[in-house]
Amino acid sequence: MTRRILVPVLLLVLALGGCDLLNPARPTPHDDTNLFGNLIEVVEDEGEPGVWWMRMRIGLPRAFARAEAAEGKPTPTMDEGTVADVRVTHDTVVLVEGQPASISDINPGTEVVVIPVAGSTRMIGTSNITVEAGYLTDFHTFRRWQLPGLGSTQAPDSREDPGVINSSGVEGSPVPVADGSVLYFSARLRLPISSDGGWLGARRAGMVEPDSDAMVVERSYRTELEESAWSQPELVEFPGLDGEAVVRISWMSNDETRCLVTVSDFEGHSWVGSSERSSARAGWGMVQEMSQLVNENPGDAVYLAGSTTKVVYVASMTGSPSTDLMLLDPGVAETPQLLTPPINSADSEWGPRVGPNNELFFVRGDHQLMMDAGTVRPVGIPVPHRAAVTQAAPTSDGRWIFFCLPNYTPGELDQDIYVSRWMGENRLGEPVPVDEWRP
Repeated sequence: MTRRILVPVLLLVLALGGCDLLNPARPTPHDDTNLFGNLIEVVEDEGEPGVWWMRMRIGLPRAFARAEAAEGKPTPTMDEGTVADVRVTHDTVVLVEGQPASISDINPGTEVVVIPVAGSTRMIGTSNITVEAGYLTDFHTFRRWQLPGLGSTQAPDSREDPGVINSSGVEGSPVPVADGSVLYFSARLRLPISSDGGWLGARRAGMVEPDSDAMVVERSYRTELEESAWSQPELVEFPGLDGEAVVRISWMSNDETRCLVTVSDFEGHSWVGSSERSSARAGWGMVQEMSQLVNENPGDAVYLAGSTTKVVYVASMTGSPSTDLMLLDPGVAETPQLLTPPINSADSEWGPRVGPNNELFFVRGDHQLMMDAGTVRPVGIPVPHRAAVTQAAPTSDGRWIFFCLPNYTPGELDQDIYVSRWMGENRLGEPVPVDEWRP
């Protein structure tokens, strides 16, 4: 694993030393690759608010050098004059010790890693790189996240209590009911970190631990906020769906008598259906497929506020790996219509949720967005730079937002559910892990 990550760094340095440019001062496009080195200094751009320039000296991390030496291999040498000028913005994810942080929290000399924004790498002459940072992390975080074979002092995440919501597995798709005192959410086990390791997460009712490369079983659960804690999450069961890979609730009525469900088989084919019951304590009826939601693999449907006919859902287009959002409005057209820009783009849009005033919350890649009054804006927690917030779901009174944040774990990102107060416009308050939240 060390060799696989090291090679792109060495190739970049060799390319920098061997370029024959007609005009050495003119920036020249170059292939993107992760940059490793030591932070020299950070300067805020006086002419462009919200932009910082970080200068780093390209170099081999000490852990790499030790790993090479332990295997009896010569340590590659770096041109000490090679530097990178890195543009850091509010849209950069900055991580220190695995947590969202400010660029000012990183001390000079710290070993850092830059994951570039695609297409932003430029060379100036033979010893200078300019790049915009998509991610900026300290090397300790990057090693734990991307290079578990290199060793880490981080203790393994052993949260496996099925009596709480967040575990070392993957919790997501939060669907708060009414004021948020009832929560539906999905959960699945997380991939093993190593070939001889076990699956991670709480062993909940309805889960089957995979013994092959088959899809991991994902199920929805219900929990209710009591005086001192959430109740034990209970499996939501629908007749005839025990053998499916995914059974995930994406919308729930406030009286808990009607819901929309995404169902996927072990080959990845999905469909959306609705289910009803007589009361909040009764068993759910058969999930009836919503055949009017056309496309190969519809999923994660939600009704617009105050409607039981207008549906926004996720669809995959034929021959495309990306997903888009579609709207079924029977009063306008018999068939669903693809939502136009600025909602859909060349990236994947997913995770639709609707606010009390028909604000549309959705995710593009790992960017949480919302559309309100015809304008698309980012939604984020109050940190200096971007955090990878996803799956935002407002309560019906609009006071709280439930959403997901990743933990930067090896193999596969762990994901937990958080809650923030909705501050208005596109702003969230301080995030609280859902198990600790008390309104």
